[in-house]
Amino acid sequence: MHILILLAFLLVLMASPAWAESEAERIKKKVTSTIEIRQDTQKREDEWVSEKTGLEAQYQSLMDRNKYLQKHEIRTKETRNSQKAHILELERKLVESARLKEELSSNLDNVVEKLGEWIEHDLPFLPKERSDRLSSLKRMMADPGIQSGERFRRIMEGLQVETEYGGTVEVYQESIDLDGRSVLVDIFRLGRLSLFYQTPDGKQVGHYDRVEDKWKPLPNRYRRDINQAVEMAGRRRSIELIRLPVGRIEP
Repeated sequence: MHILILLAFLLVLMASPAWAESEAERIKKKVTSTIEIRQDTQKREDEWVSEKTGLEAQYQSLMDRNKYLQKHEIRTKETRNSQKAHILELERKLVESARLKEELSSNLDNVVEKLGEWIEHDLPFLPKERSDRLSSLKRMMADPGIQSGERFRRIMEGLQVETEYGGTVEVYQESIDLDGRSVLVDIFRLGRLSLFYQTPDGKQVGHYDRVEDKWKPLPNRYRRDINQAVEMAGRRRSIELIRLPVGRIEP
């Protein structure tokens, strides 16, 4: 039965060659079109796969970049916060430094003032030297160009010099007022305890009376000891024990 149908179909084809040729051409065109469509589709699929791969790589790169930027932002905020805290601390220190500088300047002014009062009420030894030192300190305190550290150093040096006077002896020449007369004498300073004088010929001696705030002569019985003290302080005599009238002196 199938053979008969096939033979019949072949007979039809052989009987109609034009139709058979037309049908074959049509089928060929459909096959060609199908192949072209398939090739185009495959091409588009390949392009899409390539584009997808590129987009995925770009997406991953953007995600990595985003993570980096997020971490960078966190570090930047931490750095900025740290810098703000540092700036605030510096500002606090500047304010504190200005306050301390002002307090130090005020205290140093008081020290210089007290030093002046101390010298004024102290024994009147080396008046020019001590007055010049005090004047220099006052000029320094009035000079805005001198830093607080330098002021502190120089004032401490001045105080140290004044303090050392208490543990030293010395002899120097100076004109003093004796009963309204200016007399050149050798002055012997015994620390900050007492001041004695003798005339260059060694015949007259005396001391500075704190109570009466003036120079006063001493009786002749003190002359030998004061002469010896002057010689020892001037290193013209070896050191030995002597008696000096310290404290209340009886006439």
